[in-house]
Amino acid sequence: MTGFVPLERGEEATADLWYASVTGSFRSKGFGARADVRGASGGFRPYYGTDVWLQEGYAFAPTPAGELSVGKSERAFGLPDETFSGTLFSANGVTRNPIWGGALSGEARVGYDSLTWAVRWEGLSDKAGPWEEEGRGAASDPGTKLRDGVSARLTYLFYKGLVTLRPGLSASSVRVAHDDGRPGFRLNDAALDVTLTAGPIALLGQFFVRGGERQTPGAAETRLAYDDATAGLVGLRAEFPTVAFRYYWTQWSYRGADAKEWLHQPAVVWTPVKGIEATIEYLARRLTGPGGRRSGDAFRLGLALRF
Repeated sequence: MTGFVPLERGEEATADLWYASVTGSFRSKGFGARADVRGASGGFRPYYGTDVWLQEGYAFAPTPAGELSVGKSERAFGLPDETFSGTLFSANGVTRNPIWGGALSGEARVGYDSLTWAVRWEGLSDKAGPWEEEGRGAASDPGTKLRDGVSARLTYLFYKGLVTLRPGLSASSVRVAHDDGRPGFRLNDAALDVTLTAGPIALLGQFFVRGGERQTPGAAETRLAYDDATAGLVGLRAEFPTVAFRYYWTQWSYRGADAKEWLHQPAVVWTPVKGIEATIEYLARRLTGPGGRRSGDAFRLGLALRF
């Protein structure tokens, strides 16, 4: 369940079922599978075209080179999105964007430290599953899919007891393919990130750069997720037995569209008992560019039940 409480005149507060999900997995002698099926009246996004969809579904098995997985899963790229409503990285299709393909991942211990890596082949996207906002990129572009891509992520964990430091490096290249005669192009992404933890406290940061199809300032058909861009993320997380505090700030600079966008997301998450999670998240968002200034401030209230 979710509630939306706007802080500007002319908008109404709403309460509805955001989506429901059923998740299952099994593992036997290393082999296994996982599935996440979700549903929402009218679909989660306008471009979904279905009320029930497979968010993730894949099988996995151990190999001498690492764990091999095949099916539909999220990209091996950058820091995961831990917010309730989704950061600008999810709005632009970088995170929370499952794609059909295969992945190989592994971990190597170096004393108390550890090296983790993942390489994913991104074969084909579909129109049900991405968190990407309407009108941003390939997910809502009619007759368009992501295909023939590859993403990779490498992290190293420095372990010092209660203090850890994990730098990460990610890279991705995927083709935006149109079936209506428009020429396709590739989205090439790279990111550097770091996570520092001290007991229950974590500080996170990420710098991101995208090379895509340069958009035109003020054009009516501008799709910001296609544009050449730089972006950043700063996060703070404090987790305690029943309460967690989070703050995320994300900003994107769209070079071709000559636009800038930022989003602040402080949140409090209360877990009174296992399986019940209540969230209060504040969203402050601004987009400026040749078309003027757009803003939105609201509280989002969420209740998640897990059985």
